[in-house]
Formats: sequence, C-alpha cells, structure tokens
Amino acid sequence: MSQSWDTTSISLTAACDLFMRYVTRTTALDYENFDAAKCRLIERGEKFGEISLKARRTIAMLSQDFIFDGCTILVHGFSRVVLEVLKMAAGNGKIFRVFCTEGRPDKTGLRFAKEMVTLEVPVKLLIDSAVAYTMDKVDVVLFGADGVVESGGIINMMGTYQTALVARSMSKPVYVAAESYKFARLYPLDQKDLSPALRPIDFGVPVPAAIEAESSARDYTPPQYITLLLQIWACLHPLL
Repeated sequence: MSQSWDTTSISLTAACDLFMRYVTRTTALDYENFDAAKCRLIERGEKFGEISLKARRTIAMLSQDFIFDGCTILVHGFSRVVLEVLKMAAGNGKIFRVFCTEGRPDKTGLRFAKEMVTLEVPVKLLIDSAVAYTMDKVDVVLFGADGVVESGGIINMMGTYQTALVARSMSKPVYVAAESYKFARLYPLDQKDLSPALRPIDFGVPVPAAIEAESSARDYTPPQYITLLLQIWACLHPLL
C-alpha cells in the first residue's frame, strides 16, 4: 500500500515522536485490560490534538506586539500558524499589508495570497527572485517552520535561508512562528546535513536530460539570521 504522507516531513516526524511519548506516559496502561488501555490512548490522542490546535491561537496572541499599524510583512511559504497570526491581527483592526513570495515549486505563496484576499488584507505576490529587490519596502519578515532544530535554526521551504540572509543584510527583523511539536531532535551544520525532500519542478519549458535541475524543497536557516522564535511558551531569541 502506498504512503499518502510526506515521509521526509520534519514536523510530522517530530510531532509523531512527541505524540507517542504523550499518549504512552502512564504506568496505568501496564495494569489495565486491552479495552481500557485503548480508551486511555484515544483520550490522550484527542487531548494532544486539542493542545496542538490551541497552540496556534496562543502563538498568534503572543505575536500581536510585533505587528504594528502601517507595517509591511514579507511571508515566504504557506504556514497555518503564520496565517493565524495575521488573521488575528486583521481581526483586531490592525492595518498592514503583506508581500507573499511565489513559493516555487508548489506555489504556496499564491495560496497564502488568496487567504489574505479573503481577509481583505492588501497583498502583493512576488516572484522568489524579487526578495532583495523588495526588501527595502519590508518592515517585518515572518516565517513558519517545518522544523525547529536544536541549534535554534529552522528547516523550512526552499528560499527561507536566502530571504533571511537578505533581511539580515538590510537590518530587517526575522520572526519565526512555530508550534512546540515542531521542535526536532536534529542538529544540522549546513545544507548537506538535511535529508532529501525532493519535489518535481515545472520550468514551463522542456528541460534536456543532460541538464541537472535542483529539486530540493527545503533549506536550513542558521539561528544567527533569526531575530525571535514565536512559540507557545514565550518569544525567544534562538541563540539563547
């Protein structure tokens, strides 16, 4: 049977590891019958899901101080927690605009831009290579994360690293909103330490077989290029 999930997903692996530790954290399971133990595991699983959903709203509440009236926010990729942050800001009556990168190869930026239209937030869609060109108009860079690693850096969709580099060079704050279940037991030193996460890329024209195309879907951003990690406990500097 074919697998319907992404086996290279950092967040999925980290969440499953945390879930397994959470649902089995009881000695009572050793003494109950099978049906009682099954009910206990299901209860813990449902509670884990509730906690995960509440985490996004908690992070959104903690993030509101970083979004001010008249600011321009650059978003790269589609993140549900980033969407929740901006949805709450719009609901609170804050006036801001959003720049969304296209987000190749899966065009997640277009999806995010459509969400902004639904919220009636002014939005502009950028090609990925226009990040440096546009950065002087940006006040805040806001990322989600596929995973937060032990160094304080993040693994996220391809293009996050270069966006953070440009932001750092132009003294723009880079905030990362990520749920705690995305904290992974990984310590990459550079891009080569990442497990392959390949995606097909449509260049719009036929590519000769002799031309090698880079198809990696994510990159690693070191902690020194991140201003703050916005998560459920507090807003933390990634190097602390």
